[in-house]
Amino acid sequence: MTLQTFFVKAAVRAIEGDAKEKKDVERVSRLHRIALKVLHQLLLSPFVKPLVDMELENVLTARLVSALGVADTYVQVSLLDVLFAALKLSLMRPASQLGQLKKDAGSIKGGRGPISVETEKTVVAPSRAIPPQQLLKCLVGGFSSSSSRPVLDSWVNFLTECLPLLENVIFQILMPLVECLCEQIRQAFHALKQVFRQGEHSGLISPVNSPEGTLVALLHGLEQILGAAHDKLVNEEIKSAGANTKSPDAPTASTFFGNMVSGVFAVESPQHRSSAANNRLTVLLCFRDTVKSCYAIWSWGDSNAITGESELDPGSKESWQYVSVRMRGRARRILEHLFGTETLECLETLIELWPAKPTPTSDVKKTGSIFRLINVLDGSRPKHTIPAIFNAIYSRTNPAALEPNRKSALTAELQDLDVVVFLVEYARSLEDDAMDEIWADCMVFLKDVLANPFPHRQTLPSLLSFTAILGEKVDNTNFGEQRRMRKELGVGFHCQLFYQLFSSYG
Repeated sequence: MTLQTFFVKAAVRAIEGDAKEKKDVERVSRLHRIALKVLHQLLLSPFVKPLVDMELENVLTARLVSALGVADTYVQVSLLDVLFAALKLSLMRPASQLGQLKKDAGSIKGGRGPISVETEKTVVAPSRAIPPQQLLKCLVGGFSSSSSRPVLDSWVNFLTECLPLLENVIFQILMPLVECLCEQIRQAFHALKQVFRQGEHSGLISPVNSPEGTLVALLHGLEQILGAAHDKLVNEEIKSAGANTKSPDAPTASTFFGNMVSGVFAVESPQHRSSAANNRLTVLLCFRDTVKSCYAIWSWGDSNAITGESELDPGSKESWQYVSVRMRGRARRILEHLFGTETLECLETLIELWPAKPTPTSDVKKTGSIFRLINVLDGSRPKHTIPAIFNAIYSRTNPAALEPNRKSALTAELQDLDVVVFLVEYARSLEDDAMDEIWADCMVFLKDVLANPFPHRQTLPSLLSFTAILGEKVDNTNFGEQRRMRKELGVGFHCQLFYQLFSSYG
């Protein structure tokens, strides 16, 4: 046995177990920190290859899971650093099988079931090792445990650094991780609202455990995991497209952080198509949960909201304004990334949140808050939003008329009438100058409705209102040579829509 191996085994032995008596906690904690420091230095050595077969990542992952209940929270930071070094060391070991990480992804308490009944066959590159089967449990426990709150930034940094190592299993662990992060975001956001609520004074809050800091860290972790999953999805779709990716007419798709790629939606084999559809559905469901969480944060600081400020503590109003602006900016950044990559699916989620007919029991402030959010996001400008709404309508009335890359995954529980009613109100909320951006798309859509009215027979009254709103707004603008089109819109379109409306209802 070499001295290097001896010291590694001694350090691993030293970090096992916890103090049994309260008086020994400080002494044992100091031993753990020193042993982890020595082990970290050994793993950073350039002569570390002989340690590959020891599979230290499994031992350290199990130790980190047990450390979540230890009084000394900062031992977790040292364990995270050493575990990451051990995971990088595992890359030198050839991977022969997928491991059990998929099974753990489905067994996390509160997680959704499998997306598909078919077993996905994943081919693992020999040069990419499989992470420990307990790593998912470790991450979920770390983000959920109250003991990790003082060092939550270290957990988020660990997740961000490990994302390249989790590339082969990113779709299997994505949903449990996103569900965990969204749930913790909801809890932290509720705690943050309680701080500023009138009549509730919980005393001074430590900056280390403040809900604001926790919320920012969780949002950053959520953004990173979604970005990695979406980039992986786009790259797989490019690879499966094959030779068709070189077509100059192929559509383009954007990754989560804005890089443009082409040829994503070429023809695939049935096996690739099934696997890609399952992965895309997994990512879209996670996008859906994230949009809901981020919208709740953004709407909390909406100055035009009807409710909210009446519940604030008068002495905390200035602090609330500062914190809410910061939280709104952070949520808006994530929403812009989401809308920039999957505009249609994110928009349908907001339509589902939007109450078409406010009732005494409904959240009245959502009626205008949804439109204010859509109108301020860079990724949801009218020239992007209007075509997305039209695609959402076609996906429910005549999906055969759409190309595959324009169809909705129908993750939102919406009917075609719900989408058209939203279209009418959204058009009413637009500035008159926005007609220049959406005019061509609106004309194409309305002409298609007149040419093929049967799929739209249930929504013709609302589409007639939409046409009237366009006519009013066009009369207030002056762009291009649109006089003849305004006349056709005001007379021809309305007459034909009236005729189709009466014909549909006998």
